[in-house]
Amino acid sequence: MADEYRRRADAVSALPLPGHAVRPRESAGSFDHRYDAVARADIPSDGTWHTVTVTGIPVGLRTEYVCVPSVEQTVYATLVLSNATDQALLAGPVEVTSDDDFLTTAALPTLAPGGVRRMGLGPAEGIRVTRRTNLRESTSGLRNNTTVLAHQIHVELGNRLAHAVAVEVHEQVPVTTEPDVRIEERADWTAPEQDSGPDRHAPGTRVWRVDLPAGGSATLDGGYDIRVPAAKALVGGNRRS
Repeated sequence: MADEYRRRADAVSALPLPGHAVRPRESAGSFDHRYDAVARADIPSDGTWHTVTVTGIPVGLRTEYVCVPSVEQTVYATLVLSNATDQALLAGPVEVTSDDDFLTTAALPTLAPGGVRRMGLGPAEGIRVTRRTNLRESTSGLRNNTTVLAHQIHVELGNRLAHAVAVEVHEQVPVTTEPDVRIEERADWTAPEQDSGPDRHAPGTRVWRVDLPAGGSATLDGGYDIRVPAAKALVGGNRRS
C-alpha cells in the first residue's frame, strides 16, 4: 500500500504545469529558502493543480516604456519589479491589472531578495516612435588617407496617452577591436549599467531616457563617425544605415 501511495504522489510531478509556471530548479537553481504560510489550507487530492495562498510579499512596481527603433519602430510597455524584502519571489504567472481592469497574464521572472527585473507587457499602442538615418561618406587627413562614415540618427516620439510616461530609446553603436579604426560618438545618450543576468545589454548599447507629458512629443538627434583607413572597408560594405 505504501508503494501505491508513493506512486500516486510521484505522478503529480508528471502533470503539465499551469501557464507561465516554471519549476524552481529551472528558474532559480538550487537554494535554501523557507516560506511561512499565513494559515492552514486543505488541498484536495484529486490529481490536479490547486492555487494556495502561502504568504504575501510587497513588491515595488513602476511602468516604463522601451523601444529599439533601429530594429522595430514599436514602443513596448514594461513593468519594473523591485524586491526590497528578504524573501525570494519565484518565477510564475502574474495577473496584470490597471484601475481594477484585467489586462493580461504574464510570466513573472525570479526575483531574489534585493533584486530588480523588467517584465514585458506587450506593445504600447498609445506611444509612437519613428526613426530616420542619414549616412555621409567623406575623407579627411593631410592626404585624404582616412574614410569618415558619418551616421546621423533622428528619432521622434509622441505620447497619445492621458498620462505622462518615461521612455527608453535604445540605439547601437559599432564596436571594434581594430587599432586603426575609431568610433566617435555625437549624442547625449548614455551607456547602460551592465547586468550579468538575463537583462544584460549587448556591447555598444546606448540609451536615451525621455519623459513625455500626456499628449507630448520629443525629438532626439545623435550619431557617430566611423573612421577607417582609406585603403580599408567595413565588412559588408561602407554604405549601411
